[in-house]
Amino acid sequence: MDLSRLLSPFRGAIGPGMLPVFLMFFFWGFGTGGLWLARPLVAYQVGGSFLLVALVSAASAAPRVIAGPVAGYLTDRFGRRPFIVLGAVLHIVALVGQFSSESYIGFLLLEVVGGTGIAVWMTSSSALLADSTEVETRGRVVALRASASRAGVLAGPVVGGIVASLLTLRHVFLFIALTKLIVIAITLLLIRERRRRPEPGVRPGVRLGALPRWRMPKVDLSMYRTRAFLALSIGAMAVGGVLGGTGAFRTLFPVQAAEGAGLGEVGIGNLIAIAGLLALAASFPAGMAADRIGRKRPLIFGLLGAALGVWLMADMSSFGTALLAVAVFGTAEAFATGTIMVYAMDLAPEDRRGAFLGAWQLSMNVGQMAGPLAIGAIADARGFPAAFATVAVALVVGAAMIAVLGTETRRARRYNDGAPRTRDGP
Repeated sequence: MDLSRLLSPFRGAIGPGMLPVFLMFFFWGFGTGGLWLARPLVAYQVGGSFLLVALVSAASAAPRVIAGPVAGYLTDRFGRRPFIVLGAVLHIVALVGQFSSESYIGFLLLEVVGGTGIAVWMTSSSALLADSTEVETRGRVVALRASASRAGVLAGPVVGGIVASLLTLRHVFLFIALTKLIVIAITLLLIRERRRRPEPGVRPGVRLGALPRWRMPKVDLSMYRTRAFLALSIGAMAVGGVLGGTGAFRTLFPVQAAEGAGLGEVGIGNLIAIAGLLALAASFPAGMAADRIGRKRPLIFGLLGAALGVWLMADMSSFGTALLAVAVFGTAEAFATGTIMVYAMDLAPEDRRGAFLGAWQLSMNVGQMAGPLAIGAIADARGFPAAFATVAVALVVGAAMIAVLGTETRRARRYNDGAPRTRDGP
């Protein structure tokens, strides 16, 4: 076997100092996998209603609408690492509180704190990753990041299920808090700041040696007034509402699997892990596709595949039917979530990357907030089949908007003489 040929897809995709970054994403995903198991089940225990379970997810997503963009703007000014640490600290505070919370209201309010921390962490870590990548290899780098994260997500529900069976379901929250402490240690000890500062210069109208009068900074909205950003926002809302951490799948699948298919905690944890395993296996092929054929087609494929997986979840009645649904869903998830992140990084201006990615996170969080509430209300009123059918339709609409309004951002490859390659030659 030719080892150099086997490793050729990775060539140029991994820069110096990237291993600690991937390790950080692994441990964050490790805790997230356990959270996807514990949060909906504990919320159902203290709330007793599908709608109240969905409200917990919405409470987690609601503060992200503000925290994500604000964190993005601040990371452009002060750097990414301080906000990565801040986000992890806020999440730890919420997790420790939820371990001992016995009331639904207390659990709900702590989820708001945790959601704020997640938003700060997601925006700052995404900006750090974007700082470390170039357009030509970004699909593969983001795929490697997704692989690291999904490897953690794969193990998280399994370990969470074991913790729940040996101790209690509440102890899973302490396990998740431990993973966030490891994220903080990696960030402080192993990761360096990668933000590219603007070139120094004197602002017009300010004399050297004079103290400038403080003025409210101008907000440039031009980067949001494009068809590409509109398509990105619509696609992000669809992805966030279904595939995100508080989306319909993580919010209602464990409850549907328990109520509809009669599965226990270990079985549900194993199904979530299987979905993560398939997403892990598909991550790098999705990244290669994004680098070679562009961002739009893999993203559309992922959205339509996720719609099919959700449609199958509507009729889960046994472990076998649930397995088929998560198999389709997990594979499609890798294409949708990874490619939309690459697309957002491509569109972000280098000097305002944090602010742009914060706005992208805002769209994701709007979907994560509204999606579970709408689906939970439909599930209570009309049952799970109608709820999951609604989710599938939303994903199809998102795919259609990307196809019609989206702008391809992948740069054409070039020959050695610098001429762009086309289908018909240079």
